[in-house]
Amino acid sequence: MALMGGGMPIPEGGSEKLAQALLQLILDQGGTFRPNTLAHRIILKNKRAVGVRTTSGEEFHAKQAIVASTSPDQLYLSLLADESMSPPLIEQAKQFRYGRGCVQIHLALSEAPRWPDTRFNKVGQPHLTDGLDGFTQAIAQGMAGLLPAKPTFTVDCSTNLDPSRAPEGKAIMRIQVLEVPCRPTGDAAGRINVGDGTWTPDLTERFTERVLEVVGKHIPNIPSAVIGHSVVTPAAIARFNPNSGPGDPYGGSHDLAQSYLFRPLQAQPGHRTEIHNLYMLGAATWPGHGINGGSGYIVAQKLLKTKD
Repeated sequence: MALMGGGMPIPEGGSEKLAQALLQLILDQGGTFRPNTLAHRIILKNKRAVGVRTTSGEEFHAKQAIVASTSPDQLYLSLLADESMSPPLIEQAKQFRYGRGCVQIHLALSEAPRWPDTRFNKVGQPHLTDGLDGFTQAIAQGMAGLLPAKPTFTVDCSTNLDPSRAPEGKAIMRIQVLEVPCRPTGDAAGRINVGDGTWTPDLTERFTERVLEVVGKHIPNIPSAVIGHSVVTPAAIARFNPNSGPGDPYGGSHDLAQSYLFRPLQAQPGHRTEIHNLYMLGAATWPGHGINGGSGYIVAQKLLKTKD
């Protein structure tokens, strides 16, 4: 609804510009940024969070609070693994469920996509499917652990709005395939050998070919205009982000039992943890995934109210 009502803004110059702008806000306020530093443990003293220890043994100490952008299993089973927490909380953290994975196919094109209906050139992220029945079937197949026979997905061609992202006359396009098993157990069409479910280069390429075949039914110059591609699989997402579990880009399943008052956990239906000055935010907390800043705003308001 937000996309339909307000459109789909993108940062000029590439997606990294958004991350750089957010980082600059922190630096402008006197904050510091430590990339390539992995937090190992949150340090508690007298039931208060007083610092963070990294995997290299370096410690950072907090004056007011610690804010953890993480999933509950990472927080309670890893960062607080040495601490005594309530048994229901630990048990629920162990049972935190991740959703299905996502495959993102990034295309370099020799020309812009040739939509049969040129109005699609102004649509930020159209969803492509052969109908409600096909969409439902693809989800059911993904839930069963199978690669969908006819995947449904979204596409966006950011060079329509920002030509600087590609050389003159060229274009880029992203295809996002949702409802893909993080570790497939089979292929609904019976044509792709998934092996043990590992996203090998061969499995990735075969599934990419399937997706591009479907895209070509909607955009006639695909795949002929493709001059290069890069694919992000659930396995790649899992390696990049510990909060994605086995490769869920949305930081945990958003079914009813893990949403609203039950997010992130029934034993912790909010952003403040069992440790009074330790807060959680991010996709695993309310209001969930997406670049909306919702959980950060909620935690910021709480911190401002408790500031000495």
